[in-house]
Amino acid sequence: MDRELYLPRSWTEDRGRCRAAKVPDERGFATKGELAKRLVLRALASDLPLAWVAADAAYGQEGRFRRLLEQSGLGYVLAVPKSQQVFGPRVDHLFAQAPDEAWEPMSCGNGAKGPRLYHWAAMELPTVAEFG
Repeated sequence: MDRELYLPRSWTEDRGRCRAAKVPDERGFATKGELAKRLVLRALASDLPLAWVAADAAYGQEGRFRRLLEQSGLGYVLAVPKSQQVFGPRVDHLFAQAPDEAWEPMSCGNGAKGPRLYHWAAMELPTVAEFG
């Protein structure tokens, strides 16, 4: 539906390299979180039936991105590193409190050594007005 090419700072600071690769001169460095915000804002401004967003930890640890999703009213599932602090405690400390029956083993596909099983638990967190 949409896309944004992430260019590392080493690329955007080398204008000759960018020109050789046909990257427009006005294209500057943007973090992955900034690129994700652009995608979501464009989708919200379009006629697309956007209801939710899913993203990996590169985006989940971006507080401003999570705040945009909350303010827009979109549902979202974002991975975060276990050391991520959410409303004070770290995520791994919050999930340590989950009861055994909350965890469910699920496969994310076969790997070189067979099925890649992970244990998942869902936890709803309160909405917070401001993120760091």
